[in-house]
Amino acid sequence: MKRYGYHRTSTREQHLDRGIKEITAYCEQNGLELEKIFKDQQTGKNFNRPRYQVLKEDVYELIITEVDRLGRNKQETLKELQYYRDKGIRVKILELPTTLMGLSKLDNAMARMLMETINNMLIEFYMQLWNRQRLRRKRNSSVSGLMLRRIVESGMIMVVLR
Repeated sequence: MKRYGYHRTSTREQHLDRGIKEITAYCEQNGLELEKIFKDQQTGKNFNRPRYQVLKEDVYELIITEVDRLGRNKQETLKELQYYRDKGIRVKILELPTTLMGLSKLDNAMARMLMETINNMLIEFYMQLWNRQRLRRKRNSSVSGLMLRRIVESGMIMVVLR
C-alpha cells in the first residue's frame, strides 16, 4: 500500500503544475514519502478516469489539493470519500486543514469521532459552496449573453461584418 497524490484538471489547456507543486511541497514539509502523483486531464463529472482508477488499487493514503479536484458531482464525490473511509484509506485535502490532522493521535474515541464529523461537515459545506459558485457563474454568463443579444438586436450596437 502506498501514499499517492492525485490532481485533475478538466481540459488539457488547464495546467496541472500548481496542484502537483502543492502536493509535493506538503509532503516535503512534513517528511512524508510520496510514491507518485497520479494526474488526469478530463472532466470530473464522473470517476471513470484512467489514472484515478489505477491509484485506487493500491493506496493507503491519498492527498489532493481541493475536493473538486477529486470530482465535480457532489453526491458521487461523497460516495468516493465514503469508499475510502470504508476501506480505511486516509484522504488528506490540503485546503481543509482538519483533514491533515492525525486522528490516531487523539486521546479517545469521542475526540476522533468529533474530528471525523467536523471533517465530513466541512467537506459537505465546501461541496455546497462550490456548486453554488458554479451555478452562479453559469447563470451570470447566460444573463450576460442574453443581455448582449438583446442590445445587439435592439440596434443599440451596430455590428459590421466585412
